[in-house]
Amino acid sequence: MKNLKQTIALLLMLAATPAVAQEYTTPFNHSLMTEHIYDLIVGESSGDRAYQYILDIAPYERDRAHEDYAGLFMESRYVVDKLKSYGFADATTEIVGESSSWDGVSAEVWEVSPNLSKLADYRDLAAVLAQGSKPTHLTADLVWVGRGSQSEIDAAGVEGKIVVTEASPSRVHNLAVRAGAVGVISYYSPRPLVDPLQIPNNSISGANATFCINLTPRDGYALRDRLMGGEKITVKVDIESTTERSNIEVPTCLIKGTDENAEEIILCAHLFEGYVKLGANDNTSGSAALIEVARTLNHLIESGQLPRPKRSIRFLWVPEFSGSMPWAAQNKEILSRALCNINLDMVGLWLSKSESYYCMHRTTMGNPHYLNDVAESFFHYVGATNKGFVATGVGRPNALKPIYSVTGSHDPFYYAINAHYGSSDHEVFNDWGVQVPGVIMITWPDNYYHTSGDRPEICDPTQLHRAIVIAAATAYTIAESGDQDAVKIASEVAANSAKRMSIKMKQDLAALAEASAGEFAALYRAARFNQDALRQNEVATINSVAELAPASKVLADYLASLTESVDAALAANSKSIDAAMRAKAAELGVAPLKLTLTADEKAASKIYPKATAKVTEYGYGVLNSVSADLMTKHGVSRADVRNSAEIAKLTSGGMNSILDIKKMLDAQFPNEDSLEAITKYMAVLKEAGLVEY
Repeated sequence: MKNLKQTIALLLMLAATPAVAQEYTTPFNHSLMTEHIYDLIVGESSGDRAYQYILDIAPYERDRAHEDYAGLFMESRYVVDKLKSYGFADATTEIVGESSSWDGVSAEVWEVSPNLSKLADYRDLAAVLAQGSKPTHLTADLVWVGRGSQSEIDAAGVEGKIVVTEASPSRVHNLAVRAGAVGVISYYSPRPLVDPLQIPNNSISGANATFCINLTPRDGYALRDRLMGGEKITVKVDIESTTERSNIEVPTCLIKGTDENAEEIILCAHLFEGYVKLGANDNTSGSAALIEVARTLNHLIESGQLPRPKRSIRFLWVPEFSGSMPWAAQNKEILSRALCNINLDMVGLWLSKSESYYCMHRTTMGNPHYLNDVAESFFHYVGATNKGFVATGVGRPNALKPIYSVTGSHDPFYYAINAHYGSSDHEVFNDWGVQVPGVIMITWPDNYYHTSGDRPEICDPTQLHRAIVIAAATAYTIAESGDQDAVKIASEVAANSAKRMSIKMKQDLAALAEASAGEFAALYRAARFNQDALRQNEVATINSVAELAPASKVLADYLASLTESVDAALAANSKSIDAAMRAKAAELGVAPLKLTLTADEKAASKIYPKATAKVTEYGYGVLNSVSADLMTKHGVSRADVRNSAEIAKLTSGGMNSILDIKKMLDAQFPNEDSLEAITKYMAVLKEAGLVEY
């Protein structure tokens, strides 16, 4: 007992010693930039300011004023005005085209029998009117059609009536109108148990489009129960809508590097997702964060606290796809010297409340680039330095380098590094005709995605702050990198290369261990081929660092040595896979396998397709120039090459054989394209003048 008391007394004494309280370690506690520069970026940037931008731009879902379509949109004016107030004298809005879009003006639905009450009003919540709804003035009875299947519609007798459904209105609308219905009321919600007041941003379309009114699930359930109880309900509907013409606007600014002829880093966020939807997280948050990234870096550079980087940093606020695509088509010269793209899409969600993560999605193997590893390093660094530790003696858990906002959470940083995901503007930069590697940073999952619930209160100023720091640190690291910085980045890539190859091997060994006799050969072959695929990608990623210091012999020699390390990892992993194969063969009672290539594989291994200059001369969407007749001539269909975009990208640089391309596709995608189809498709691209052997 005496010894126990002495031990407790000693522990209490140590706990009260501040020096001891700080002696803990954490993984990934390193950064690709000096602590001083990192701390400046953290201290200058503000999640609270970004949150205020969200409140200014998208405080609630509302009708867009007609004047917005006639001149510059409110959002464009706001971004440029902010940028100019922050010292960007040349901030401007580029006009890259024209478009037309549906616009709601007003909508009211009144129950006129048996009661007199208003059921919905566009001015209360713009989401109640589905996009595509036509001007309507009528009085009609309601009829319940449940999920809106063809049989339910037929049984309900919908002619001349307004159908009420719990299903997504776009499908139900078309079926019901064909049966004679005059419109739709829907209370469909993708997440009614999360939020019974949530209305999705949906639409109807087609030559026979009428209208759709959206109700919240809470109001919809009440209406459903009345109809299912046999009550006859008559409503009066008055809707005004129009089609508006407008310019396609891209606000933009530039932090100039010391060398005006040097490369650029391009950051983007979509300021518009159509002109009707006004989402706080999607994507006013990304646009707001981008304003703050620009302000932070510009202030630190102009004030002399940060050295002006060699390379320029360009910022774009685009209409999603409809703006980034024409901007890319009109700015090939800028894109020809762009090193990479960082896309901020939905970056502000309050992660702990939404059970979400801040995710970075890497490029595919068709766009191998060190950007992935630079950005990932800052994700890890923020994660490691923004979680609490048992710091006894200081009164509460503390983080090593906290990034907190005044009005935000003190949550740990929940993040994930994921494989490639498209469906946003970085895909324009990743396009084969553009060839600027791009990553997306995004909070996901999002329980308020594309609904009326996407309001500022779901956002967290602290998460916004962390998103700003990661984007700013990533962009500045690449923009200012010289010879020695490039060596550090190459080291980061190489360390991750070994890890990625090991993780893939572990997955494949687990599958091999569970293989049946019928699966054994295919799984062994896949495991070996996957390592070959990763080797190609990792070597290409390491070599991409050379663009940061192309004249440096020191860097070139170092990259060569790192390539040898990747080859050594390939040899070691292949040896381990072979050992696992022999053990499994013994378990199955079969002879060990020998990896040999088929005749087709041997032929494919000798053909190295390389993208021609015609690809980037055409620019974005170059694969759309490949005619259907040419596909037919070579006996290949779009269904045969489901990963055609990636097949094309893997020809850039000419370092991959057709067999390599096959392996790299299989290592990334669950849906397999056959070697025969890939070979035929390559012949199509060759005849189109897009690749050469």
